[in-house]
Amino acid sequence: MVELEDIKQSLYEWFIEHPNKLDEWEAIGKRDAKNLIYRSLRNQALDYCQKWKAKSVGYEVSDLFYYAPEVVEAMLPAVLRHDLTITPQLNLGGSSTPTAPSEGGNLMAMMIEIDWGYWKLSKDDRRIIFLRHAESMDYKEISNVLSLGSEDAARMRTKRALNRLINKIGGHKPYRDEDSTPTGEEVAPVEAESLEEGDEHNNTDE
Repeated sequence: MVELEDIKQSLYEWFIEHPNKLDEWEAIGKRDAKNLIYRSLRNQALDYCQKWKAKSVGYEVSDLFYYAPEVVEAMLPAVLRHDLTITPQLNLGGSSTPTAPSEGGNLMAMMIEIDWGYWKLSKDDRRIIFLRHAESMDYKEISNVLSLGSEDAARMRTKRALNRLINKIGGHKPYRDEDSTPTGEEVAPVEAESLEEGDEHNNTDE
């Protein structure tokens, strides 16, 4: 649908717009730099294709909706317990109201979609999400029930299961890297850690 040369051009533009990124990432390690460059260029390519498709078909990119993890986590207890008395407004403790999905903010539609995605997950992913969000277990309890060995392992398994659920129902919201002058604060390792988690998820068999 999109010319390969046009996508390549958009990637060259990304490097021009982010002259400091490569130096920042190479400073934290060759492996992390390679992964972060791959992730950023992939996002740039997807962003370009998304804008091109929106322009060609005749809709606004802003019309697209991606479930934020906090929205899914806020709704999962009601979805898993089949609780239809959920309040019309989600209070996520933030300063702004979550973006309404394409269904017009219809909570029933959102619950149905999350439930659909949940049942598309593996049995292990469904179980850990159920223990966390339906049974309200903490990570220590989950670790004991599933013999995971530690709270950190339970936390990571739960996070990865949630990421897989989000990808089933639309995926994470794309983001654009903000370039900056390198400072003494190392923020890139955090990005690298998140990337490795995402890469492991992407390589997981459905």
